Amino acid sequence: MRPLKLVVAVIATVILTSWALGTASHAAPPLLDAASHPKFENALPIPARLDATGGGHFEMEMDETVQWLGLVDHRDRPLMTTVWGYGPVGAGVTYPGPTFVAREDRRITVTWNNRLPDYNFPRGRRAHLLPVDPNIHLAHPVEGGIPTVTHLHGGHTESASDGLPEAWFTQGFAELGPHFVKPTYTYDNDQEAATLWYHDHALGITRLNVYAGLAGFYLLRDDREDRLVDRGVLPGGPYEIEIVVQDRMFTKQGELFYPSTDPEIEPGFPPLPRDPSAIAEFFGDFILVNGAAWPTLSVEPRKYRFRFLNGSDSRFYVLEFRNDRWNGDARSFLQIGTDVGLLHKPVGLTQLLFAPGERADLLVDFAGLSDGTEIFLRNFGADDPFKGFNEDGTISDGEGGALDPADPMTTGQIMRFVVDRPFDETIPDATVDENTPLRPTISPLQQTGATRELVLFEGLDEYGRLQPLLGTLAEGSLAWFEPITETPHLDDVEVWEVYNATEDAHPVHLHLVAFQIVERESFEGHVDEKPQPQHDGSYGVGGTLTVDALGGDARGPEANEAGWKDTAVMFPGEVTRVIAKFDREGRYVWHCHILSHEDHEMMRPYEVVADGRQLARVTAAGPGDLLSVATRGREFGITVGRPTEVEIRIFDVSGRQVRFLPSRAYPAGAHRVLWDGRNGAGRIVPSGVYFLRIATPETARSARTVIVR
Repeated sequence: MRPLKLVVAVIATVILTSWALGTASHAAPPLLDAASHPKFENALPIPARLDATGGGHFEMEMDETVQWLGLVDHRDRPLMTTVWGYGPVGAGVTYPGPTFVAREDRRITVTWNNRLPDYNFPRGRRAHLLPVDPNIHLAHPVEGGIPTVTHLHGGHTESASDGLPEAWFTQGFAELGPHFVKPTYTYDNDQEAATLWYHDHALGITRLNVYAGLAGFYLLRDDREDRLVDRGVLPGGPYEIEIVVQDRMFTKQGELFYPSTDPEIEPGFPPLPRDPSAIAEFFGDFILVNGAAWPTLSVEPRKYRFRFLNGSDSRFYVLEFRNDRWNGDARSFLQIGTDVGLLHKPVGLTQLLFAPGERADLLVDFAGLSDGTEIFLRNFGADDPFKGFNEDGTISDGEGGALDPADPMTTGQIMRFVVDRPFDETIPDATVDENTPLRPTISPLQQTGATRELVLFEGLDEYGRLQPLLGTLAEGSLAWFEPITETPHLDDVEVWEVYNATEDAHPVHLHLVAFQIVERESFEGHVDEKPQPQHDGSYGVGGTLTVDALGGDARGPEANEAGWKDTAVMFPGEVTRVIAKFDREGRYVWHCHILSHEDHEMMRPYEVVADGRQLARVTAAGPGDLLSVATRGREFGITVGRPTEVEIRIFDVSGRQVRFLPSRAYPAGAHRVLWDGRNGAGRIVPSGVYFLRIATPETARSARTVIVR
């Protein structure tokens, strides 16, 4: 791979300091020591499962609870931790939430009820369970309350049920985000068997809500997978276990700690307000697996199927199964599936690169090991942002050297497996090996639509903090609230070429689609600065990329990536090409799945449109109910398929409602609505981007308009 040569006027090298102008210097509370904390003493928790294979409706709730995460004090006394969790209404909540087990083509509906305690969000001493930076672009209810919205990650889901960042709602649906459509989500499950997961996705606080505990698995079954289990090819029942790996920090009292002071600052910008601050990335020193610190799993001497999820904020893991806690040899294992489906055949590995948001369906064989044998899952990734590998397999520091692997006393250890259970003779060991076909060959998608040239940037916000951004080659860096630039035509198969002009690798996730990685190729280019609009009307520093040359060294996906993906690692200095079919109409998003990045503008909406006019349209559950919306400045075009009541709410980019146009009756057909450009107090609103929520009793639609004065 040829290194990327970037000439950057301002943003190539961010001067990092350990101070923040104008930020209160709050000392961190005494923290629980990860190095001396006991490890491998508690059993791996197994999430409860909800049987959704028959379809139906599920009432779920989010709430606060106190849970033991395997933590103890210096006297070995248990420490309890306040967390947020999901659970069926009335049954209590857990972190992680219970695992949905659903079935292909068996639709379910879920109402996600927000029953968190009252908080003073977004400001105040008790704004949230964790420190809130109210100065970044975030969901902003007027009356307070914690905004939440659940996204089914990897789901082929209608826009209204996707969990869009601005479809948030507070406790009891008291306040609604500008893209909120309905309280009950529909999951059609019209895709093949896969390891999905659900988690909070509220604008600007996803990192906090997920860190607090709002995440859980969603396993989708199909006939093909069932046959493999029934014939004894794949393990099933107690030999299939979901495993989510996350890093955290804790106070000495056992409570969650999230750093929020002394962010990295570039000099020469206005001082930060005296509030908690967002940080560029988060790396914790405790490893939790299924919500327990460094647990142990007792196994039989047979094959196990582990449904792995990297649920961390920023940490890339480099995982190995070792036969010694400190040294030893890496044992081989099989990867049988990617994010959203089985591979054609298993791929043999001794090491797995595992990025935030990715899932890996793994087959680990403990057969032939003597009673009492210990196997340790270890991590050789760095305790720093991941920049790729050197040719000798070490972790690159981005400057020709190598980073140290994770601390072997803490984050270099994940969990322990102990072969100490007798082999159950009534259940034969699974027969799968590297030559076992798991599914027909995955045919490459054939492009029928556009090729989009997109870019990952590093910029600075209005306070000089690092601000990762998305954008295009044509327009440069773009913030979340700027006009949509990606509008795939319904049912088109597009190629997205994503140039990484940053110093780090990013796991990029597309909602709605399952894509294929086509190839990665190095490039040479240069980045020039440009003013970068911020959500509050100020400016930071963004960039535009000029590609001078491609490397001519394109390579296809790794063998264990050659399946259906929804999250792909995009390395610095490379263009990653993915191909996907956009087969559902409506608004979706794409973003970096480093949660600290997506919360600080590294996320963009895209819209799948039915025609070249980009007229948004959704069909509600009722027959013949069709609502279409088009906007141009203060003029809105509304088309309804039958006589109905229509109400219009207008929001600014912070999610604050600026105007409510009361419900009125419209006959079937097309109608022109003119907004006078004033807010609810009668004052003229300034230039900028505004969002509309236009609703009938049966359905609703969100749209964007721009006011220029």
